[in-house]
Amino acid sequence: MISFYPGPSKIAPDLDKYMQEAYDEGILSCNHRSPSFMQLMEECLLTIRKKLDLPKNYEVFFVSSATECWEITAQSYHGKKFMHIYNGAFGEKWSKYNQVNDPITYEFPLHKNISLHQLSQLGAADADILCLTACETSNTTFIHPKTFQKIKKRFPNPLIFIDATSSMSGLRMDWKSGDLWYASVQKCFGLPSGLGVMICSPKALSKINKKDTHYNNLWSIYKNQQKRQTTHTPNILGIYLLNKVLQHRPDITTIDITLKKRMKETEKFFKKLGYEFLVPVSRLRSPTVLGIKTSKEKVQLLKKLAKEHQITLGNGYGAWKETSFRIANFPAHTDNDYDKIKDFFKKIEKV
Repeated sequence: MISFYPGPSKIAPDLDKYMQEAYDEGILSCNHRSPSFMQLMEECLLTIRKKLDLPKNYEVFFVSSATECWEITAQSYHGKKFMHIYNGAFGEKWSKYNQVNDPITYEFPLHKNISLHQLSQLGAADADILCLTACETSNTTFIHPKTFQKIKKRFPNPLIFIDATSSMSGLRMDWKSGDLWYASVQKCFGLPSGLGVMICSPKALSKINKKDTHYNNLWSIYKNQQKRQTTHTPNILGIYLLNKVLQHRPDITTIDITLKKRMKETEKFFKKLGYEFLVPVSRLRSPTVLGIKTSKEKVQLLKKLAKEHQITLGNGYGAWKETSFRIANFPAHTDNDYDKIKDFFKKIEKV
């Protein structure tokens, strides 16, 4: 079965081999204060820096999930003036979770880019933190790196927090256009769920509420990371697999080119078959998740037939749950996988 579900999705190749290696090496029996774990963490941090091309002064932290980052940021920056900028379900959920900080919200249309003028009108320049979603998995929209750069230039004072769950490790990021980035590993990293990665700038670290007493606050996470430890017993297997998978991957520039090229070809394919996309404007579509609209009856039929052909299509989400399906385009997917899904659609459409 090939899973095109947009997370958890298809896992990276050789994961079974890496899991056996972890078992054989005994790392899974080591406590998280031991030299063996600290060595693993150091190696994994170096691998992430190299493979994702991070700025030297940005820090990398391990948490349990992207969703946990909502809680960590709400607590660790409690009392700050937040503005949430979104057009989909996950961006909206983040803002609702952060109600403790009474954020300003700006919901921009699905078919349009973010309006810097509207942000100015809403007081973005006076905010402490701007929160955005790079690839909105629910509706498959995309914020171009140049848009982040424009926001950073227009509003230089606020911190910029970015949900990069469907893009980190799949697309090349302009890291300096954001101050705190986070993602879960079950999408572009090609791993089982249960681990999150957070990347922070020196500016983000300097603004942490150091008096926050929550157990997993960002200041404690940072202090422990300096010792190559964690605040809690971590997902050691997840960290081991993350290190192994990234070590055997091409650099992020190569992956970025590959995924964008494949998505363009996939869009052309489905357009030729007469399908409509959730996002009508090409430049606003995510390169990592494609959303396709059709009738409720056809969605049900497509998913049923796909399953018979050993293919898992992603469900629609939210308002589009019953009238759309989604197709993940992550690094673990191969061109051969895409040949198979195209052959399937050709067959059922009798092209």
